[in-house]
Amino acid sequence: MYKAILIDSQNKKIVPVEIDGIDDLYKNLNCSCFTVVSVAGDSDCYVDDESLLKTGYIDDDGVRHNLSGFKIDGINLLMGNGLLVGRPNEEGETTDFDHPVELVEKTVTFIDFDKEEDRPQPSMEFYSF
Repeated sequence: MYKAILIDSQNKKIVPVEIDGIDDLYKNLNCSCFTVVSVAGDSDCYVDDESLLKTGYIDDDGVRHNLSGFKIDGINLLMGNGLLVGRPNEEGETTDFDHPVELVEKTVTFIDFDKEEDRPQPSMEFYSF
């Protein structure tokens, strides 16, 4: 089990959570496939790997919501929810995120995409060496 910070982009909330296994990770991210993004010297962010392929989601009450995301320090645009965690230890295990929630609140900007044409599109770039 490790401590993390959930960045809930749909509800515009930043809350501390404890993750106890991969099922908790999928549940908090609301996804079935995730990836890791480096966001700071000692922190990573787990995000939905397929978020740009989605057009939104329907909550438990049947209400449709548009796709949303967030930026950390105004840099990386990340879609869906995020889980801030500490970098892996020597055994490769995820470690606790040990920064205060207030610091995260100061650095995160939530973004909504109400119109389909405003959404970032998935893309790939290839470079030859």
